Amino acid sequence: MKKFDCFLKNAEMLNKNFNIVPLIYGSLGLEVLTNTSLNADDIDILIPQVFVTGDRWNEFKLFLENHGYVLVDEHEHTFRKDGVDYSYASVEGLKGFAGIDVCDIEIRNISGTEFMLLSLEQYLKVYQKSSQDGYRMNVKEKQDNQKIEIIRSSMKTKIRKAKPGDEKALAHIQTESWKSAFADIISAEDLERCTDIERVEAMYERDLKFGYTEMSILEIDGRPHCIAAWSKARNPQFSDCAELICIHSLSENRGKGYGSMMINHIIDEIKKAGYNSVLLWVFEKNTCARSFYEKHGFELTDNKQVCYGAVEFMYRKDFDVK
Repeated sequence: MKKFDCFLKNAEMLNKNFNIVPLIYGSLGLEVLTNTSLNADDIDILIPQVFVTGDRWNEFKLFLENHGYVLVDEHEHTFRKDGVDYSYASVEGLKGFAGIDVCDIEIRNISGTEFMLLSLEQYLKVYQKSSQDGYRMNVKEKQDNQKIEIIRSSMKTKIRKAKPGDEKALAHIQTESWKSAFADIISAEDLERCTDIERVEAMYERDLKFGYTEMSILEIDGRPHCIAAWSKARNPQFSDCAELICIHSLSENRGKGYGSMMINHIIDEIKKAGYNSVLLWVFEKNTCARSFYEKHGFELTDNKQVCYGAVEFMYRKDFDVK
């Protein structure tokens, strides 16, 4: 019996006996979502916490054992039946782990059996968060990166090098991003000047012509959404570092993991270019951006500067040299 069929049989029991709508998780869930074979080792299932670590664990455990499931790892809540392992965990944990609310997860129905399945955007959040875990970085980094690439492909996203002719798209994204992010940080006069579309287009036209920076564009369904640029650090004091000069995105698709996709892509480029560290400058009051960079391993330094009348902090990320 295929693992998904095993899951459906298990889900049917949970529906009928506990009124549980389980979430099919991990590699098997991603297989179902993308129709891609990932050779899932086991079946990961998320259910309400009360049945895993709460008052109903013993009841739940006894029920499974009475239906032929053998507990093989109580710490991981893993059971085995007919050579297939079923591991249970708390669905509520997704909120703290990846910012996913149970109420936002799709419920599917196959022949009367209900189960939950994450969307591509939600799976991307899960695996990007998992990739920051020390154990998974050491043991399952290759598999996680493969899954992230499958998700990206399925989401019809593409990251490519910017080229001459992209200046209009680059300018549009930068100016719209500045308007939404910096309106309360810099003066109205400075914001108006910095978001003059013709001025910004001309800047990007020069940059693309002479190659001052390495620029990338993330597209969703062929439409530019996010841009980023990096180069050797512009301050000679940090000449051994790369510098992330900017990362901008349109507000309409923020919070869906595209910024993380872009920064991971840029960091990979910087590593391949031979740098062991990267720095960036961010406005002190841009708390959302600061939180984003911190989430991706950047650390606050003691360096400060003033830009457009506002204080900027320097962040730095050092890479592990193997």
